[in-house]
Amino acid sequence: MAPDYRINMAKEDFDKLIKTADTFGMEYKILSSEKNVKIIPSRESIKSKYIEVPSIGLVVPKERTLFNNNFYECQEKLHANNEKMLTPNEFREFLKVAKENDINLYNEITQVRSPWRAEWLDADFKYENNKMFVEYHKFDENGKIKKIREELDKNTLMKDKIPGISLESWLENSTSQGLPKTTVSEGNLYYWTPDKNNNSVARFDASSYGADLVAYGVPSYWYSNLGVRAAKYKL
Repeated sequence: MAPDYRINMAKEDFDKLIKTADTFGMEYKILSSEKNVKIIPSRESIKSKYIEVPSIGLVVPKERTLFNNNFYECQEKLHANNEKMLTPNEFREFLKVAKENDINLYNEITQVRSPWRAEWLDADFKYENNKMFVEYHKFDENGKIKKIREELDKNTLMKDKIPGISLESWLENSTSQGLPKTTVSEGNLYYWTPDKNNNSVARFDASSYGADLVAYGVPSYWYSNLGVRAAKYKL
């Protein structure tokens, strides 16, 4: 069990600390509200629920939430709490850290077995003027969420591979938007490219039939095993 810390501070700093603790779901005990004294667990309490991904500046929960919500409902609920859905590239970086530091979590996400497990990824594809665009969100330098729209990387693999591409090759070498490059190695990960119908979003899933990186998901769909990771801006 991680040691507790006794903290004394001014009220304005005290309030900020409690807001941070509540944000990360940390348990704390009030010893004396008059003296602004708290006992708050160490960072181990955060590590038990989240994985820090330094390369993308995010803290990512180990558990999915917001099941039975479609893509846009998830976006709305996440943004209301200043949280965001992982983009394909952020998800890829998250998987790399999980593979190194929490193999059970990595296997829970990627392993080919029942039941079906799926999660939305923040990539909304739009086809206009014979060009494919992708829309997603990111935190700015102040921790506020902003929408990004950019043309799809020209090195993106635009051919379905069923199967498949190499999961490891994709993790180690993707486009800047997190999708497989044309040079990705072959493997067993099913890959589905975005449609030109302006109704395609991304997700990752795995079941007894295989694992899929999907870029043509229907945003209005919802399922009991389809959730999202509510990523937070790294404080």
